[in-house]
Amino acid sequence: MLPSPDDHVAIGDLLARYCLTLDLDDVDGWVGLFTPDAAYEVYGRVFRGHDGLRAMMTAAPGGLHLGGPPVIDMVDGDRARTTRNLVFVDRADGGARHAVYSDELVRTAEGWRIAHCRCRFITAQGLADRPPR
Repeated sequence: MLPSPDDHVAIGDLLARYCLTLDLDDVDGWVGLFTPDAAYEVYGRVFRGHDGLRAMMTAAPGGLHLGGPPVIDMVDGDRARTTRNLVFVDRADGGARHAVYSDELVRTAEGWRIAHCRCRFITAQGLADRPPR
């Protein structure tokens, strides 16, 4: 099921804010894009809830997040799944990592929020939980 035009714009805005809040080191703004009980899978670990997300981002390297447009599949009127790609450029050394994200989104009173996010890195062997070395 395709999203309505309004949902398409709102979901696109949510995922654009995902990148921009990270680029601006706005950890609280980034955490606010997730549901309070969200789960985030990356590097073979799962971070849960706002406290877990905040701890993860406080320890993560900073840089530029270039996100591609999402593919949006509506599950029902209040739930959606997205797939999107992203290039991360580390501000410390300019190194780049390439990833594909799978998200589960829910409509809340505050608008669309991320309930679950899984980041897998693009490697020569295919998608992996860890980036190539």
